[in-house]
Amino acid sequence: MRADFAPHSVAWPDSEGDAVPAELGADVLDDWTARFVAQFAAPRAQRLTLERDGRREHVVIDVDAEAWAVVFQDGGRWMVRQGGAARLWDEITKRLAQWEAEGCPSADRMRLHVGPDGQRLTWACTAS
Repeated sequence: MRADFAPHSVAWPDSEGDAVPAELGADVLDDWTARFVAQFAAPRAQRLTLERDGRREHVVIDVDAEAWAVVFQDGGRWMVRQGGAARLWDEITKRLAQWEAEGCPSADRMRLHVGPDGQRLTWACTAS
C-alpha cells in the first residue's frame, strides 16, 4: 500500500462514528508481501499513520472512491471505522484472508495479469 498523503479535496475521516472489531489488525501491513496483496484489494488507496485522541490510527483512504477506513487498537483489540462508498478494510481483510488461507505464498509465486479488463494478482498455492 502506498504511504502517500491524500489530497485536501477528500472528505477526511473524523474521529467520530461507530467502530467495530476488526478481523485483521493494521499490523498485518508490516509485512511487505501482505502490503502488496492488500494493494490489489484497494488499488487506488493510500495509507498513512497518525496520532489522534491519544492513540495511533492507521488510515487507508481512496480519494477516487471517496472511501476510508481507520484501524486502531482499543484495549489490545483492533477496531475499525469505515466510511464512504467502499468498505476498504473489509476488502483488504477478504483478500488477505484468502492469501493466508492459501499458505501466504511469497512474491516469487505471484503473477500479475494485465489486460484490457485491468489488473489482477494470482499466486500458486503451496502443495498440501
